[in-house]
Amino acid sequence: MRGWTVDWRIDPSKTGVLIVDLQERLLPVIHDGPRIVKKAQDLLAIAKIFSLPVLITEQVPEKLGPTCEALRPFLDGCQVRSKFDFSCAGMLPADFPKTILVAGVETHVCVRQTVYDLRVAGKVPYVLADAVGSRHPLDHELALGEMRRDEVLVTSLEAVAWELVRSAKGPHFSKVLAILK
Repeated sequence: MRGWTVDWRIDPSKTGVLIVDLQERLLPVIHDGPRIVKKAQDLLAIAKIFSLPVLITEQVPEKLGPTCEALRPFLDGCQVRSKFDFSCAGMLPADFPKTILVAGVETHVCVRQTVYDLRVAGKVPYVLADAVGSRHPLDHELALGEMRRDEVLVTSLEAVAWELVRSAKGPHFSKVLAILK
């Protein structure tokens, strides 16, 4: 995918959020699961401030349970969809923004496959490295490395949050600062 061009600035009017499979029965086996959930909460709070559309997926919820309890207070206005396929790229509505902030699990399975499918579909996924995870740290690190080598944008929640804010004089600076503290 060499030579891929992208507008490196994140425009809130052209950005959406995708939360992949942060579910009750899956999270207890995910390495550093509580950190990932906290980052997802922060991402959803920031998405609300900027009115970003949000899609949340649940992998076979009959077996893995619903989206985790800690995220439920943030789900108002979000689309929640069940899936069987590991990739959820095909579940995005046709009018979903081109730039997509991605969080969830597992980095080396559903997140990775989704991100590659999003790229093929002409979308610009940003993988939030501190908001994704796997059962085994090695799988997580290998997947992040593969995506970086394939020119997927891998960054942090804080980096994209400040990119959305743009200025300490911006109207959302104080609200985002309070979330990130």
